Amino acid sequence: MMTEQMPMNMARITELMRSGDLAQATQMIQSGLGGGAMPRMPAGGLSMPQMPRMPAGFPAGAAMRDSTPMDIPQGASWTTHQHQAAGQSRDYRLYLPASLEGRPAAGLLLLLHGCTQDPDDFARGTGIMAAAERHRMIVVAPAQTSQANMNRCWNWFEARHAARDGGEAAFLVDLTRSVAHDHAVAPDRRFAAGLSAGGAMAVILGAVFADDFGAVACHSGLPNGAATDMAGAFQAMSQGGSDRGEGVGCRLFVVHGATDKTVSPRNADAVVAQALRRQPGLIRRAADARLNDRAVHIGRYRNDAGTLRIEAWRVQGLGHAWSGGQPTGSHTAPGPLATDAMMAFFLA
Repeated sequence: MMTEQMPMNMARITELMRSGDLAQATQMIQSGLGGGAMPRMPAGGLSMPQMPRMPAGFPAGAAMRDSTPMDIPQGASWTTHQHQAAGQSRDYRLYLPASLEGRPAAGLLLLLHGCTQDPDDFARGTGIMAAAERHRMIVVAPAQTSQANMNRCWNWFEARHAARDGGEAAFLVDLTRSVAHDHAVAPDRRFAAGLSAGGAMAVILGAVFADDFGAVACHSGLPNGAATDMAGAFQAMSQGGSDRGEGVGCRLFVVHGATDKTVSPRNADAVVAQALRRQPGLIRRAADARLNDRAVHIGRYRNDAGTLRIEAWRVQGLGHAWSGGQPTGSHTAPGPLATDAMMAFFLA
């Protein structure tokens, strides 16, 4: 725990984090702690008591935008509910598309926002409602609280939140099961997708609760078990997390910007490597494409039956932002339409 006897240039540390130089920021914090290892992150989140609020993008967010009305199609609904499970309680948004029209849903998507974001902001940025209308997809968008993490990050870096019997991952899968039960959505039509901290949590869900999801998507995220404390979180983000954790066992879609300076693209490679160990024998095909004026390297991995199990996109010129997102939401950038690509992968 930091005390007044441990002087640090917090302004400089914050500046380094804003610029994406997490390695140097980590070194300065360690020096301020007397050269020792950084303390474990408290249960409350990424920030220690006397550290400043982490800048936008640590690890996933941008500053919250002014609230603007949600554009809800006639006949659709975007309602707020609360769920309690696994020692956790969170509000969540539920989108029921007008396109259902009494018909069964084609699927259910658990949408996991990044740090400093909320479900409304993330829904606007991803354009998920328009996609849900086209594909008859129910959307469940839980909200992380500032009490659980002061920057509203999902706590991907704490082992207790990646456990089967308690914590955030267990809560999220219970929420998914509950809403899916209410709307008769089978496990193989349940999906999870997230950005950065949300992407890391989607990977955890696909690894720990693989039988509950048909597929998960990780945009600018990290592998399962990438970190267990603050020092590990900084290191994994800036240099790439370990791929030694259990990999995703269901189908997997990965998107990462090649110029991401907040979460290293090495993390995307680690997410895929984990999944390939758990799903051995897949046959890889690679291709280069140009989508929405961005060069994209695409790797696809199929099983012997020809089923596409893993698809990974590396987008040139893309930083830490949702590719092809809407500017009305935070942390988006021009590029290939990640939302549409995920939907196509999920429902293939």
